[in-house]
Amino acid sequence: MAIRETCTTRRWQLWTVNVRTNHVHAAVSANKKPDAVLSALKANATRAMREAGLWTSKLSPWEFRGSKKYLWSEKQLTDAIAYVECDQGEPLD
Repeated sequence: MAIRETCTTRRWQLWTVNVRTNHVHAAVSANKKPDAVLSALKANATRAMREAGLWTSKLSPWEFRGSKKYLWSEKQLTDAIAYVECDQGEPLD
């Protein structure tokens, strides 16, 4: 939810998101550099998890790194969306 809210608030296009038990994938179009997008998504997701009592550690739940690929073509975007939606395993219902 925090990822969607961040994208809505900042007027970024969230194409897809897939939250797993130990990682998150998202495809986002934004008017910012990928480092800024990733930082904002991580910060707001962390805040939401802390407010919900789901993350109580003072340490970050995130790895220092993260994928920040530019998607220059429609095919690259389509491939990224397919990867996020179809290549992460079964749904976590």
